[in-house]
Amino acid sequence: MFSDDEIDQWFDIFKEEAEEQIFIHLAAAGETFVNYARNLHTYDDHSGNLRSSIGYIIVRDGENIMENFEKSERGADKSTGLGKGRQLAKSIALTYPSGYVLIGVAGMQYAAAVEAKGYDVVAGACFQAEIYLKKSIQSVFKQYNNG
Repeated sequence: MFSDDEIDQWFDIFKEEAEEQIFIHLAAAGETFVNYARNLHTYDDHSGNLRSSIGYIIVRDGENIMENFEKSERGADKSTGLGKGRQLAKSIALTYPSGYVLIGVAGMQYAAAVEAKGYDVVAGACFQAEIYLKKSIQSVFKQYNNG
């Protein structure tokens, strides 16, 4: 009915489409993360470094395939935070040599202390990104099961 080559070709097409969908959904979750975190005004960021350190990367098999880090509109410095955010995300990425991973960070060393004082730096953003991923994955499976 079908040759082994035809079946292999079909699986390759299916794999490419699945990987494209994984990337699309991870990128949208990353954008959800940064948009939520950067638009929060629960704390004062005088230097601009904390908001500038907020970003994400998507890694596939250990290789950075997409990132979103940008300088805050406010603050005096901002560049330090941008560099710290990228540096932290890339160091975390080294621990994931295979598969896909979305890494969202606030890269300044004091981000956790600000969160501990009750200010939302990225906790809410993580929650929003997680909700997005759960809903989008459910939607994909629903389409697959109904299609």
